[in-house]
Amino acid sequence: MLDALFRPRSVAIIGASNNPLSIGHIVMQNLLDHDFKGPIYPINPKAKYIKSLPAYASIADVPDEVDLVNISIKNTLVPYVLEDCGKKGVKFAIVHTAGFKEVGGDGIALEKQIVEVAHKYGMRVYGPNSQGIQNSDPEISVYANFTFVPMSPGNISIVAQSGGVGETLKLHLYNIGKGIRMYSSFGNEADVSMNEIIDYYGHDEETRAIMVHIETLKDPKGFLEVARRTTPKKPILALKAGRTAEGISAVASHTGRLVDQDTLTDAIFEEAGVLRFHSQDDMIKTAIAFSDQAVPKGDRVVVVTNTGGPAIIAVDECMSRGLKLAKLGAKTKETLKKLVFAEAIVSNPVDVIATAGPEQYGGTVEALLKDPGIDSVLLVFVTAPFADCEGIARKLNALGKTAKKPIVCQVMTIDKWANVVRIIREGGIPVYDYAETAARVLSSMTQYGKFVQRKAPVYKKYKCDTKRAKAIVKQHRGKGKFLPQDDVFDLLKCYGIPAAKTVRITKKADLKKAAKKVGFPLVLKVDAESLLHKSDVGGVALDIKTERALVTAYDGMARKFSKAKPAFILQEYMKGGREVIMGIKGNEGLAPTMMFGLGGVFVEIMKDVQFRLAPLSNEDAMSMISSIKGFPVLEGVRGERAADIDKLAEILIRLSMLGADFPGIEEMDVNPVLAFPKGKGAAVVDARIKIG
Repeated sequence: MLDALFRPRSVAIIGASNNPLSIGHIVMQNLLDHDFKGPIYPINPKAKYIKSLPAYASIADVPDEVDLVNISIKNTLVPYVLEDCGKKGVKFAIVHTAGFKEVGGDGIALEKQIVEVAHKYGMRVYGPNSQGIQNSDPEISVYANFTFVPMSPGNISIVAQSGGVGETLKLHLYNIGKGIRMYSSFGNEADVSMNEIIDYYGHDEETRAIMVHIETLKDPKGFLEVARRTTPKKPILALKAGRTAEGISAVASHTGRLVDQDTLTDAIFEEAGVLRFHSQDDMIKTAIAFSDQAVPKGDRVVVVTNTGGPAIIAVDECMSRGLKLAKLGAKTKETLKKLVFAEAIVSNPVDVIATAGPEQYGGTVEALLKDPGIDSVLLVFVTAPFADCEGIARKLNALGKTAKKPIVCQVMTIDKWANVVRIIREGGIPVYDYAETAARVLSSMTQYGKFVQRKAPVYKKYKCDTKRAKAIVKQHRGKGKFLPQDDVFDLLKCYGIPAAKTVRITKKADLKKAAKKVGFPLVLKVDAESLLHKSDVGGVALDIKTERALVTAYDGMARKFSKAKPAFILQEYMKGGREVIMGIKGNEGLAPTMMFGLGGVFVEIMKDVQFRLAPLSNEDAMSMISSIKGFPVLEGVRGERAADIDKLAEILIRLSMLGADFPGIEEMDVNPVLAFPKGKGAAVVDARIKIG
């Protein structure tokens, strides 16, 4: 538990100073300014008093117990003061000091040393190179942090790897009059981890939404476990920075090239129901809505406006993000026609026109909130000088305090009507400058609503020959190479994955016998570890109909690739079907990532792919298939028959079982899989597996 960190009974500042530009002075000032409820002990061997408080030469001289210390002294001195803190019985140490792991070299060893010292005494280290923590609970009111944004009570908790990003998030909330619940920027994460902090927030009853800024996931598996526990109770909104292609040059498969750290993060977020954002602005504005508004129970939105153009923009943004325009019930329409002026439009969007007052605008919103066919309300409101704008705001304020459905609002105004915005916000309704911002917020809230309402996943367990599969994998474990094709297809067979009939040959004398076994027409492929993208280099011959043509193709490839000393693969030639790609990418300490997309040579160019973590439920597999942009191609377009989507889902699930059973699989491409018309199945034509 982190109570002694976020709810300390007493705080000491090692490095406290009367120098107003020192970190120790600022931490102490923040504690005083925000009325920390416990005793504060400045530690400074050269001063009798810091501010108005008596100073102590060392932590050992403090007469009472100390839960939390803030340390801002030279990095090489930190191990020694931590030793003193440990002997004193301090529970947590926030180390603001930099010069540890982040600078490399001796800093790495120094960071390891301070953690070892702390753990020797059962003490925890927060940081080093950290900003600190805050807890606005009026019973605690601890601002053990050297930053500047004033703290006031709220229900949004923040954890940020970057102190600058964390401060930006706090600052925006402060500027619109919103407080925070708890705040943390933990620096190097040497001991106390981001995952622990998120878990702590998740158990805090007063936290309604959690904002997380992530640069790197130090412990992806731990994050997944914590997020899974937390998101059913409250939303986690995450901003993941630092897209990278690091290490991609060493990856040979399509799947491996497409699964970078950022893609893995997406798969983790999808699995855990974490809402991902690509801008601070969108994340903050969505958190504000979650802090006061109900979670939508569905995707049906109604737009209410007193000006036409922005409402159309709102509708466009809603539709592009998967929301649906609600159909107004007959009773609702009847009520609205009695309320609004004759010129008003009673449909969706509902245009009450600019002359609408509190009765027309507010009454319309009230009626729509009662309609069972509506899940959320988006308001577009211009402060027309000929309307009672404050009256409308007061009506919305009252509705916002009692509404069981989320309401978001765009207000177009100037400083003259700043009071209008304040009144609406005091009713718990978030106010934005643009209609599309409000629509994006509703879309994110609806996405979360769908997650918390989704049924428990159903995992099908297909019968597999795991004994044979283990023998194949064991044979290649530790070699770090791609498997011969006959072993690849043997593994697929172990997991009941349908594939083209395949025979591997190592000498020309076996051609005739193999061809008879497979049957014409045939496909001939070169098979060598160094020749991965066979079709790119002329290592594939298709639709071979005669023995003579087979020999000619074989002789040509044998000459061309003689330096690689290849074997060869004979396969039955399969016609028709839609090409899709499936794949597995192993993850250290975490379940493998599964991939699905349209196949063929353009997979890395178009990147129309979806990712999930193994094992896949039936819902996961169907979601992966239906979420690609090219899904209409599989559904059947312009007279084409639909592909056998159910069979594709089954193959995906079987592959995910293979990946989950053998996490040593580093990379696997199944490309292409031919999806035949509905009811006709699907089959793997080519596949590659690399065992770590």
